[in-house]
Amino acid sequence: MSISIGDFFYPYVKFLHGAAYNLHQILEGLGVVSSTFTGRNDAGQITGTYWSPDEAMVLTLGYLMLLSLLLIPLLAATAFTVSKKRGVFIFFALLFLPGVLNCLGLFPTINYLPIRYTINGVGKLGSEVGLIPLLMLCALTGWGVMVLIYDNLNLTERFRQIYDHFWFPLALVAAVFFVADNGANEDAALLKEATASIQDASAFLLGQIRRYDDYCKVNGLGSLKSCQWSSDSQWTFTHIKEGEASYFIGYAPDDSKGFYAANRRTLSDEDVIAIRTEINDYNQRLCPVKHFSNVISRSSPLSSTCEYVPRGYCSANPDGPPGLVDKNISSHTVALASECIIPWLAGAKPSLKQLSTLVSQHDKAKNQRWLYFLAVAVAVGAKVALATTKLGLIDARPVADRRRVLRAARYRLGQCLRVLKRLLVGFGQFAWFAATWVSKLLKRGLAQHSQRK
Repeated sequence: MSISIGDFFYPYVKFLHGAAYNLHQILEGLGVVSSTFTGRNDAGQITGTYWSPDEAMVLTLGYLMLLSLLLIPLLAATAFTVSKKRGVFIFFALLFLPGVLNCLGLFPTINYLPIRYTINGVGKLGSEVGLIPLLMLCALTGWGVMVLIYDNLNLTERFRQIYDHFWFPLALVAAVFFVADNGANEDAALLKEATASIQDASAFLLGQIRRYDDYCKVNGLGSLKSCQWSSDSQWTFTHIKEGEASYFIGYAPDDSKGFYAANRRTLSDEDVIAIRTEINDYNQRLCPVKHFSNVISRSSPLSSTCEYVPRGYCSANPDGPPGLVDKNISSHTVALASECIIPWLAGAKPSLKQLSTLVSQHDKAKNQRWLYFLAVAVAVGAKVALATTKLGLIDARPVADRRRVLRAARYRLGQCLRVLKRLLVGFGQFAWFAATWVSKLLKRGLAQHSQRK
């Protein structure tokens, strides 16, 4: 079995690679980084754009590798603080253990990468396994920093009690997040339900419009404005039926007139009235309503042509002017229910836009809360560090045995200063001897020159 350096470092690289992918997904959701790149030719001209998460996360991976390299001396100093040389030995033994196990083929295969990566994915959180490396790095950072602070600043049990006052409110914040997530899920469900209703209403009306378009062609009514509208409007309702909420908000007409305009840029109010009048005549011809009094009427029997419109799609009153169409159209069978579905679709856009904005805010808050959990991981590491200082009896140590790292750093710094001082003194002496020797040579040369003259 051949063992290489790559086999030893493979677990560490894979650990950081997965962490970088998941962190980059969160940061891209917040708009901090991007996986979009601009392609250029040899002349520097833009040729197009492309997406590459692999290329984009290299910088994030570099920062994580730098953090890991800084963590090694930090944790080694922390281990020395806890248990001197034995602690340092245990730390490096644990540090090298994954690499050794992988060389022996005993290290398990762990996939830290997310199953999918979403470009500009607001609200996307990566994978739960990929979160583990980041939580570990944050917890270890909090643990190492807190142990060094506790020992080198001569902190006592009083500091632990003060830290607990900061620690316990984190549980209350978790409760707030639970309520926020519950509200976010409700808003997302409402948005999904509203979008489905709009799609279903559009599909229902589209089927009736297509039947009216066939009716116009069979009866040679292509010159009618409503028949032209039935042909032109199918594109609009097809895309609304198949599109998501973002399409309806961005591209659907803002009012009923826009739906009647279809793909035409301008349409007069008179043309809209003409279209609606012709559609009303069509309904009365195929699905006549018999009125026995002002309050009693009878609709045509249900058939493939005459349908009752689902109440959810026909809750809006017909547009004005009054008397143009029957205001009780929702209670009758009709062949083409544009008079109530179109006003309902136009009125649904503001509420759908508001819901979509709320859901977008909730999705972005997910990314922000994810960063909060990393901060909590640092706090958890610090909390464990305070337990470590208690377990290591740091409070019971004599004053001379506290500040181990600081004293060791001072000692090494003193050694470096002494060596530097000796080097400076030696260099000064060498410079003095060199200057003296050069001076003597110059004097001797000048004396010989004067004798020759």
